[in-house]
Amino acid sequence: MPTKPKTKRASTSSRRKTQQVPWTKHWLIRITVALIAAAVVFHYWPQLRSLTDLSKRSSARAINGTAELQIALARAGFSPGSIDGTSGSQTRAALLAYQISHDLPRSGVFDSDTAQSLLIQEPVFTARSLRAADIAAVGLKPESWRARGELDRMRYNTLLEMVAEQAQCDPDYITELNPGTNWHQLTAGDSVRIPNLSPFRVQPTAAYIQIALAKRTLRVFSADHRLLFHCPVSIARRVEKRPSGELRVKVRVDQPNYTFNPAILTNTAQREGITQRFIIQPGPNNPVGTVWIGLNLPSYGIHGTPEPEKVGRTESSGCFRLANWNAQTLLDAVHVNMPIYVEP
Repeated sequence: MPTKPKTKRASTSSRRKTQQVPWTKHWLIRITVALIAAAVVFHYWPQLRSLTDLSKRSSARAINGTAELQIALARAGFSPGSIDGTSGSQTRAALLAYQISHDLPRSGVFDSDTAQSLLIQEPVFTARSLRAADIAAVGLKPESWRARGELDRMRYNTLLEMVAEQAQCDPDYITELNPGTNWHQLTAGDSVRIPNLSPFRVQPTAAYIQIALAKRTLRVFSADHRLLFHCPVSIARRVEKRPSGELRVKVRVDQPNYTFNPAILTNTAQREGITQRFIIQPGPNNPVGTVWIGLNLPSYGIHGTPEPEKVGRTESSGCFRLANWNAQTLLDAVHVNMPIYVEP
């Protein structure tokens, strides 16, 4: 009799041990299967992504007209500048960049090969509902620089300007899309028609930037020299102010302020009687727009602008100027010490 409890305890302990073995094996099998699945997905990711792209393409259609072409290019990361529905040099440059990126014949025109590759998805246009915050984002721009320095923010000057910039459009094109709209009487709750565009993000990781002075273009490339992003750029008015060769990103600033320096803006300073430096606060109408990417060349940078529709058509005092939306895309793509190759 004394041995029975002992035998029972041993039997119970044995059962506990036998229960632990399958439990351990169960989780080992799960982890192994998960690792194998992850390895398979990683190995076949390009094919899986192409299937996803194919699914998207199946819901796309052929492009009809210049405006749709510009919208499709902007969606793909090949900015034609401000969308205006008119074919010009910046649209042709964006189209050529798309053709280079997709190994198409480099015609610079919307030929049959490009038409088969570059499609557009609906909806092409959308209704933009105005909010109270949009109304508050608008404020008149003072004529003098000194008065601008007294503002708490460099706001949009009109609702039309705000809507156009956020839609990557020329203001004149927005008015064409909204005939009869009185932009001075719009209030929160009203809606306007704009292209259906989201901010572009560069993928995969960017490795370097190329700026072509003669062509007024900025392009972003991957480490294996794939063209990932393209946009127009304004360059210095005076040839001697245009840098060349290799530069580097030194600092990246979102929503920068601007220092008015009378030693640099001498004509303006003399006209307004300004003798001391002062700060102009951030905002879309800040002199450097919404982005400052400082370079290793003192006082030089890549930045946004209050007048995006003029980018690539007018010249700067020295820096490289982009539309605010393209400057934001570039800001997200660059890193400190990234090389920038400036070509003639």
